[in-house]
Amino acid sequence: MFRYLWRHKVFGLALIAAFGIGLYLQPVAAWSALGLLLFLRLTKVHSYLLILDLTDRAALKHLRTLATKRAHMLSPDEYGSVSEEAWDKHLNSFLKKALLPEFRRRKIDHLLANDPKRHLDRLRRRINRVIDRYQPAESSDDFDDLMTGREFELYCREILQEAGWHAVLTPGSGDQGADIIAEKDGRRVVIQCKFYSGTVGNKAVQEAYAAAAFQDAHYSVVVTNSVFTKSAHQLAHKNGVLLMHHADLSRLDLMVSSGVGSR
Repeated sequence: MFRYLWRHKVFGLALIAAFGIGLYLQPVAAWSALGLLLFLRLTKVHSYLLILDLTDRAALKHLRTLATKRAHMLSPDEYGSVSEEAWDKHLNSFLKKALLPEFRRRKIDHLLANDPKRHLDRLRRRINRVIDRYQPAESSDDFDDLMTGREFELYCREILQEAGWHAVLTPGSGDQGADIIAEKDGRRVVIQCKFYSGTVGNKAVQEAYAAAAFQDAHYSVVVTNSVFTKSAHQLAHKNGVLLMHHADLSRLDLMVSSGVGSR
């Protein structure tokens, strides 16, 4: 870790070596190297690099939770649009809880005091880049818009199996709303699959919640190729049901490990 500080230190050592060698070969170059070294040490460059490194390290430490939260908060609403406001608020909270205390401990928090809004925006963008770089790749399976509801269930099961889940389809009758039951690392998840051309409403959320209770599962999920209504989002949030687009299904373990979708 601290890759920027290491580069800074290596560059500093190179300047010291250049100064020592230059005293014999080229005194002007030697004193120039010493002046640059003093400039780097006495200005805020070192502290700014420390801020970057601490931000990267915190983002990687909490990568699983951050990737989960972002996928959940940036999911399309009932109109198919995505709002980044909730995610930005969550990142601000993460920065205040996970990073600002460390900045204060190292006495570099004053660097953010001048125009804090601009600095926080830069750190949020940096965290997003870390998530983009290290989050799990999307499933490579081809999605067919003309598949049947049962074929969609099979498609979802294959994604889960590729992600390491033991996933089985229910018989279709007497399942109390469960289409797939998936297990991994002692976690049991009930999944209802909705292959819709329109929006998915409250009924799917209610059925998934009831199915989890019937199947003795701690997690309930509704996955769709479409979007959910506003009331479905509200009911799911109230009852701890996870609403997902099928493109995010390969990251199910990240989501349930953070407690999302638990009863």
